[in-house]
Amino acid sequence: MRVSIFSVFKTVFLVTVLVALGVGLYVAYTRIPALLEESKPVERPARALTLPGREVTVEIPKGMNLSQVGVVLEQKGVISSRLVFKLVAMIRGEQRKLQAGEYVLKTGSDAGDILDQLISGKTRAVAFVVPEGYTVFQIGALFERWGLMSRDEFLKLSRDKEFLQENGIQAASLEGFLFPDTYFLKVSERQDGKALMRRMIRRFHAVYDKHVRPIAEKSGWTARDVVTLASLIEKESGTSEHPLVSSVFHNRLRKKMRLQCDPTVIYGIKPMGSKITRKDLQRDHPYNTYRNHGLPPGPIANPGKAAVLAAVKPAQTDYLYFVSKNDGTHHFSPTLREHTNNVNKYQRKGRSKKRPQQSKKRR
Repeated sequence: MRVSIFSVFKTVFLVTVLVALGVGLYVAYTRIPALLEESKPVERPARALTLPGREVTVEIPKGMNLSQVGVVLEQKGVISSRLVFKLVAMIRGEQRKLQAGEYVLKTGSDAGDILDQLISGKTRAVAFVVPEGYTVFQIGALFERWGLMSRDEFLKLSRDKEFLQENGIQAASLEGFLFPDTYFLKVSERQDGKALMRRMIRRFHAVYDKHVRPIAEKSGWTARDVVTLASLIEKESGTSEHPLVSSVFHNRLRKKMRLQCDPTVIYGIKPMGSKITRKDLQRDHPYNTYRNHGLPPGPIANPGKAAVLAAVKPAQTDYLYFVSKNDGTHHFSPTLREHTNNVNKYQRKGRSKKRPQQSKKRR
């Protein structure tokens, strides 16, 4: 009996279909309970149901699987069905690409759009701002306010020799090397003050190496010397006057004159901005540039990029003195006689029978 090729093909086809159908039924049978469970609506806030387009914050912890993410999203009202969300992810083959973090999402969104956002990793970040001229004491207080670490822990770590060495700091403290900037912190970073300190140091190195180091090395200045001078410049003037103030300090250093920088006399003793007394000026301590020649032993604050650049790029002047004009700017002069006249003009006018106050004047 002859068997036609068509009959063989037909038999093979039918067997294949039956096997595929059987496998499909078996998979469906084993998966139906889970699919039915995932199709059940989860409990979620009434507002999320009634207000589509409302922004909600959703945190996706590390290690959370696709199904768990779907539950969180449905509970928040971001998606209408976690099952649809899961199917979309599986069809696209992206079920393992979700990034942990804190996201700001909108209720009633399309499952595919939400999947794109979770894969992008564009998590919600908050701005941690460190102003230019802040000291380690002020930054430590800022860390404590944010719950990153206690002020005492911060100050201890800022002087830790091992931590300084592993971060490439050749100084006794991190003062001056914590770059002032705006740092955007994700949820996972808001409890790790040590990691943020490393970021601030890396930012300093990046700015210094690119913009300052080549100039400093030609002049024979170390990074600590540059940052120390920059910190004095930062505390004495606004950005527009940084090069002029730098020129005064450079000229005085060349002539071996004391720098007489007011903020140095209270560094580590009083909060920056405190009133400076005659007793402060006469206090014998290493940072007091009214009593000691040359630069202080280290920075007195953390200067920004403009001040650091001004430290190695001073304006070309013959100025040796400056005095505040009480409007945020200063009057600069090359001679003591001119400077004295300016002090009388800007600082002593109208203060009859009162002892003149020290106010950013250079002798």
